[in-house]
Amino acid sequence: MNKHVEPIEIKVRDKASMDRCITAAVNRMIGIARQQRTHGILVTRLGDGHFIVGLSNSVPIGFTDQLDFRRQPA
Repeated sequence: MNKHVEPIEIKVRDKASMDRCITAAVNRMIGIARQQRTHGILVTRLGDGHFIVGLSNSVPIGFTDQLDFRRQPA
């Protein structure tokens, strides 16, 4: 049975916290993805220190991908 899983939002101020929080969120999503067997995991960077980790049907099962939506300097 597949059910909607809320993505995990992460806001951090330093690299050590970023690495630790993203790893924990991805590991949590891996457990859910293994149970559902329908989605991969997508880590989206919205800005400096701001991320969303969630399941995505655009990522193949068994994979983790990343997107970076930070504003780039003009």
